[in-house]
Amino acid sequence: MNKLKTIELFAGVGGFHLGLNQCNSKKIKAYEIVWSNQFEPTTKRQHASEVYQHRFPKTKHSNQDIAEVIENNFSEIPDHQLLVGGFPCQDYSVARTLSKAHGLQGKKGVLWWSIHQILSKKGKKAPSYLMLEN
Repeated sequence: MNKLKTIELFAGVGGFHLGLNQCNSKKIKAYEIVWSNQFEPTTKRQHASEVYQHRFPKTKHSNQDIAEVIENNFSEIPDHQLLVGGFPCQDYSVARTLSKAHGLQGKKGVLWWSIHQILSKKGKKAPSYLMLEN
């Protein structure tokens, strides 16, 4: 069985990476994270990205704004069969009042559009599978 080449967006400290690795067994390695991206625009120090890089040093990792990667370095994103992403929930959460939840137009809600851009720009090489959590 071929491994599903996977990219992990909005990776945080690697929740998807951990979960997919646990799905792998000694006999069958179903998933391989080939690239990840974690960037928090509101902080100078990128704690989550640092933790990710420490825990998964063999994974090619980007600590740049995903919009900039898509715009300027799209070839950095390898071809993959599975795209996973845990984009922030603040703009979708029912824990907020409707006046503060801005959905796809919100400050963090717009990250959905980065996923859409990757899928569109990959064209015929777009991944067959998409797994999102928010």
